[in-house]
Amino acid sequence: MRRRDLLTGAAGLATGSVAGCARSLSPAGSESAQPPVTVETLDAPGSQAGTARVPAPEAVTFVEFFATTCSVCAAQMPRLRRAYRAVGDSVRFLSVTSEPVGLTVEREAVVAWWADHGGAWPVAVDDGTTLARRYDATSVPKAVVVAPDGTVVWSHTGRVDADTIVDAVRDAAGDSS
Repeated sequence: MRRRDLLTGAAGLATGSVAGCARSLSPAGSESAQPPVTVETLDAPGSQAGTARVPAPEAVTFVEFFATTCSVCAAQMPRLRRAYRAVGDSVRFLSVTSEPVGLTVEREAVVAWWADHGGAWPVAVDDGTTLARRYDATSVPKAVVVAPDGTVVWSHTGRVDADTIVDAVRDAAGDSS
């Protein structure tokens, strides 16, 4: 059953990637709070092997869903770096792939892609696509800002500029600077 769920989720992501990353914007508070999900983090630039909890209990969490086969995701990385540098440690910043790691893509390939594209914050694997399903990440890239209580306060599918990400994170944290 778990393998079927994984393949179904991966097929959905692949379809969304090929479809051209449909754009959408969700208003604040559009999804209710849900219990946290734990994902596996990889040993990569800016990231240590271990786990990450989404949402982080102590801070606003920014999650960017990506795929190593997505050219839009690769083009999004410089914008994510700018946003990451702007928000600092005030937010839990995390990029997550829901690709079937270990089946069609190896961990080493994700780590290499991460390094090649200048990743400098934690990167994780969504084994079983639990997190992707939670945040309706059927297309990539998909960005989500989650309050510590699990409430989605902002989401966007497709390209998004760094300033928009920073504004969404700061709004969620109640920081108007």
